[in-house]
Amino acid sequence: MHTTNLTRRWITDHNNSNGDAQQRSNNNQRINVQTTFNKHHHPTSTKGSKLVSRASSCLFLAITIVSFTYYSMSIPNSARSIRYNMRHSSRSSQTSSSSSSTEKKKCALLFFGLIKDSYESISLPSIQKHILQKNDQCDIFLHTYNLTTVPLNRKNGELTAQTVNVSKGAYLLTHHVILDNMDTFYIQRNKTLERTRTFYHVGWGECCTSHDNMMKQWHSIERVWNLMQTYEKSQNFRYSQVGLFRSDVYYTKSIDIFDSDGAVPGFASHNGYNDRMFYGLYDNAKIWASERFNFVDVFEKTYMKPCQYSEYDWFTKVRVFFGYKVKHGGYHSESFVKHLMDHHGVRVELKDHCLWREYTKWS
Repeated sequence: MHTTNLTRRWITDHNNSNGDAQQRSNNNQRINVQTTFNKHHHPTSTKGSKLVSRASSCLFLAITIVSFTYYSMSIPNSARSIRYNMRHSSRSSQTSSSSSSTEKKKCALLFFGLIKDSYESISLPSIQKHILQKNDQCDIFLHTYNLTTVPLNRKNGELTAQTVNVSKGAYLLTHHVILDNMDTFYIQRNKTLERTRTFYHVGWGECCTSHDNMMKQWHSIERVWNLMQTYEKSQNFRYSQVGLFRSDVYYTKSIDIFDSDGAVPGFASHNGYNDRMFYGLYDNAKIWASERFNFVDVFEKTYMKPCQYSEYDWFTKVRVFFGYKVKHGGYHSESFVKHLMDHHGVRVELKDHCLWREYTKWS
């Protein structure tokens, strides 16, 4: 009995001893694990901190991509289309507005020559319909001669002079107007006029109504060009496209001055270019409008040749029949203009434009 009690006490003490040892072992393992974890994850460890930071960044990026993809797929196609169209429409509207404001300063319409008695009833309505409406963004300029009576040219069948109110008619077209009287023309151009009369074109009959009218036309064209340039300088810009038109003709069809770099009507060329209108790029129009008087020397030395027999008037043909020799062709408006443009290398298109010259009414 005594032995049994001792045995039981030994077993109990042994078990207690083993339990204490096991408990100490478990505690030691927990301490080792905690020590190992702290060794790798302690805030003072730089390498561990970088690994945690990178892992966090990658995890955040992955979450962001997944969220964005899910959000994009959840938006109906129609909604995305509406937003795109709204943005596209806004950009188009801004571009169109900017383009429109630029276009308003890109072109000019220049009118030259006499204003005749039927201008308000015939020429002006056709100009408004076929030129101004088609080119409504362009600025308008006009030069004419301040006359009370339109001079006649019997070669054109004009027999009776008519009274006109030039200043009234001019300002019906535009407020950019310059008026010259004939004294101004003769003072400025008399030297050139006398010189070129020597080479009057024999095909025009008697000297010198047609020749002088050609010179007056040149002067009018150059004057309206200068008027436009003065306005350009005052506004600090330059036109890119310019059209020049006679004021005393009836236009039968619309003319878009942007459809060519240089164009004239394809009829009444008379071995040259029709001289009643021109439109095209600024530099090409400048030659047509402002270089005629400067071209006189070159023309006489290089291009003035005998005209064709078909160009003679009946009186000259009779003189030739009796032995008269024609030494030169002289100044002819259409052929002169062609030589001018060819000399400067300007390519000119012949367009299907129809316009009727307005004659002074017969009594």
